[in-house]
Amino acid sequence: MDFLSFINRYYLLLKIHYFLFYSAYGAIIPILNLTLRAHGLSNTEISYSNIILPFLIFLTSPLIGFIADHSRRFILTFNIILSLIILLFLIMFSLPSIKSHHIQANIYYDNQYGYVLNFCASQEVATKCATRSECGCSYQACCKNENLTFNSTFTMNSNAIEKHFKDHDNSICEIDYQVPIDEIFIKTLREDKLFQAKCEIICSIPYFCHGVRYQQQVIYVLLYSLIYIIGSTLLSNANAIGISIGFSVVIHSDLIGKQRVWGTIGFGTIAFFSSRLYSVFKSEYVYICMFIIIAILTIIVTSFISLKKNEDSMKRNKRTFNLLALISLLRDFDIFIFLSITLVWGMCYGCMYPFVYLYIDEIAPCQSRSIIGWMSLVAALSEVFALYIARRMLKFFGTNLSSIIIFLAFSIRFGGYYFIQQPYFFILMETMHFFNFGILYVLIAQKADSIAPSGLSGTLQGIAHGISHGLGTLDLFYLLLNIKENLKIQDVP
Repeated sequence: MDFLSFINRYYLLLKIHYFLFYSAYGAIIPILNLTLRAHGLSNTEISYSNIILPFLIFLTSPLIGFIADHSRRFILTFNIILSLIILLFLIMFSLPSIKSHHIQANIYYDNQYGYVLNFCASQEVATKCATRSECGCSYQACCKNENLTFNSTFTMNSNAIEKHFKDHDNSICEIDYQVPIDEIFIKTLREDKLFQAKCEIICSIPYFCHGVRYQQQVIYVLLYSLIYIIGSTLLSNANAIGISIGFSVVIHSDLIGKQRVWGTIGFGTIAFFSSRLYSVFKSEYVYICMFIIIAILTIIVTSFISLKKNEDSMKRNKRTFNLLALISLLRDFDIFIFLSITLVWGMCYGCMYPFVYLYIDEIAPCQSRSIIGWMSLVAALSEVFALYIARRMLKFFGTNLSSIIIFLAFSIRFGGYYFIQQPYFFILMETMHFFNFGILYVLIAQKADSIAPSGLSGTLQGIAHGISHGLGTLDLFYLLLNIKENLKIQDVP
């Protein structure tokens, strides 16, 4: 009995719950988009998936919170959601990669450049593997004609490469490339102006060099996108339910930060540790294995958490949903301002995730997972410190001044991402996570809990979460798409 009293008094199970759940979160979230890219999805397809995702988060977070509030089964709801996430991500990592034909090419003799390789492909083919030469990625042409079969390696970094842009509407590829072949073997061939050979272009990292996809591959593209969208949405819903579990356990709402800090420790530790394991094993299955193991442990621990009993709320929920009481909150000007600012904060997050990770993978492809691991660790350490002092800071500065400081921190972070040339220095910008998440998280959670009608805390937490991580990022996507369309310049052949 004394041991159970000790556990309940110091909220040990709640601390372990947050540590394990966000450890699982850190094992999988940073690399989901990189995994989609590695399995053959294009940047456009990944972008469309991320456009749909915020919309679903905005719709489902309040709904899941409302269901949990009405049933008062926060733990059961959380465990069911996390079990579904395990199943979905396991399926996603088990799906075969998108299959594509090899790029077809021709070798012929050119009076100016000698032997030239001619092929039609996308811009990505010319850049993806070329920027990853340090990682061991190389181009190879497997060629043959009536009398000869040979393989030739080549580079896409030569200044002598000619590009001819094609009409995107009437062509299955974007650019015609003419690449001089400098390999010694080719130079030993006599200068035969009639020499021709058919080739297939491959890369040592297959999904960087692909031609037209096989038939029916769209089914796998849709499966990847659907599983990613549903799984990420449910993971976001579980995050919101986890907040409600915390408020249903602690005696005072201002204690939630000290419990949630263990989640941050778990996130940073496992995200960094996963990146180290990946550097050793070079396999994406490191991430999914760690996620599944930790998620199962999370379900087990969460099942033993005891929630506070609120008889009045339970009776009220049995009589009516009391949804009108929540809707009436929107008439309050202060609450409207709070939710509006939450929307803007969500738009700020939409500028960063997942695009920062994809951007790092573009400019530092060989070190991207290592950099992301370090960024996650520094962000987590900053967040830990913030969660410990968030209550004092909010009390000292007040909500309004704290909100201004948070926006300034976002500005510094965005400025760093834009102006810093060396990606490893991005790690320094993650110290702004102290304000951008640590202080912000506690501010939103405490405010939502304090203004929610009795028995509807989970619902309002879901609304705040849906607005910040759903509607906010969705608005940003819409804005960026409109800017892109307005500034779009057609390539002239």
